[in-house]
Amino acid sequence: MRQRLIGLLVGICWVVAAPCWAQSRVVEGVVLDQRTQRPVPFATVGVPGKPLGTAANEAGIFRLVLPAEAAAAPAVVVSSVGYEPATVALAGWPAGRQPIRLHPASVPLGEVRVRGGKVKTKTFGRTSASTFMVARMYTEPDLVSDELAKEQGTIVPIDPYCVLRDVNFFVAFNRFKAVKFRLQLYSVRQGLPDRPLLRRNIFVDVTQPRGWVRVDLQADSLVLQNLAEVAVTLQWVRSEAQEGSQQAFGIAAVPTPGHSILFRDKSQAPWRAVKPGNLSLYLTADSYRAARPAATPAPPAPALETDTLSQRAIDRVLGQGFVPPPNSHHYGDSAAVGRYVQVAGARLYCEQYGQGEPLLLLHGNGQSIKDFSQQIGFFARRFHVIAVDTRAQGKSPDATTGPLSYRLFAEDMRQLLDSLHLRRVAVLGWSDGGNTALEMALRYPARVSRLAIMGANLFPTDQALDPALLVVLRQQLRFLQGQTDPASHT
Repeated sequence: MRQRLIGLLVGICWVVAAPCWAQSRVVEGVVLDQRTQRPVPFATVGVPGKPLGTAANEAGIFRLVLPAEAAAAPAVVVSSVGYEPATVALAGWPAGRQPIRLHPASVPLGEVRVRGGKVKTKTFGRTSASTFMVARMYTEPDLVSDELAKEQGTIVPIDPYCVLRDVNFFVAFNRFKAVKFRLQLYSVRQGLPDRPLLRRNIFVDVTQPRGWVRVDLQADSLVLQNLAEVAVTLQWVRSEAQEGSQQAFGIAAVPTPGHSILFRDKSQAPWRAVKPGNLSLYLTADSYRAARPAATPAPPAPALETDTLSQRAIDRVLGQGFVPPPNSHHYGDSAAVGRYVQVAGARLYCEQYGQGEPLLLLHGNGQSIKDFSQQIGFFARRFHVIAVDTRAQGKSPDATTGPLSYRLFAEDMRQLLDSLHLRRVAVLGWSDGGNTALEMALRYPARVSRLAIMGANLFPTDQALDPALLVVLRQQLRFLQGQTDPASHT
């Protein structure tokens, strides 16, 4: 049900036409480390300034098909994180596999400065997993149209001095058996990625059909300083199809005005920013703030002229613009009380607090336990609170590939209550959680003592949405339909 509704909404997709090349040129090679003579896995090969290129396999071997109109290109650039890029002339390229040796990049030792002052672990980026829109990343190479080495990402604002902990992104759907990405970080110039910030390859393997993917960066001790924002991207380097399944992959996104999704067709192609769009991608970092002497507060800045109809409408639906107070109790990520409960096809993450009558909290679409962080403490004074991340949201992974439904969520809650030995609970549900609560009461009335429902959308018609939001969505749809960029159509 949810997926059918999503299908009616705006999507941003990666699409590359596969022209019929009357004549083409094939160049093959193997990328090696100049010092060790070992293969450089998943190195990229691209024609400068053109959407033409590929990625090597784990053995450093690549095969690039150049169309007739590009067969006369003077050179290709071979590159990988941690190496100096090599420009290789195409003239005289041998018929067989040409060895290309990359020199390891010299990394100057920067000044190591012990940072004083306060440190605080913070989250930067979009933590909501709403699949209001999907940035589709499906690519699968063949002998004619090789779509490897494409990149997609977003710009994330950060504090001036940060030590990265992890990067997280939400997979809306994955119909592949496995997909491998290269994580990239860049400085930002004029709204586009500029200078690479990583010194080694960081690969991410995605096998789950949907849900959050976390990339642990603590071992790298990555320090970002004197930057107001960074571009975080994922580069597709390999995929393995799943037999009998349609090949598709997408990351959750929302149409946030003023924000763009970044695209690059190949490693040497120019970057493009497609608006409006904002990926479900965030990073966690330790932010350091030096102690400063007290100063006279500056007068408040004038309000920005950005409170437009579209922003207000989308903010109301997606919860943008509201920054909750700090979560000092780590609700939704508690090592002390968090646990997983196995249900059919999924593992549900839950936390329990307080004593008294059992109270089950059900969050909205794309949310998690953290969205109840300001209510859990209050209710725990009187109730035995059970907070749960529903299937495929928050920290609850879903191993199935079928559609989500409120009936499935209600069945999950029944199994959860059985595992926790709770016969009857009060239920507080918000939005999708409200719909799930109503489904629980209809299907399992003996398990529900009473209900508190907020924002449940029982009839998803035009009357269920703010008219201003419908106007905005239709305007954005017309705008995208009028674009010639293939990424705007699907």
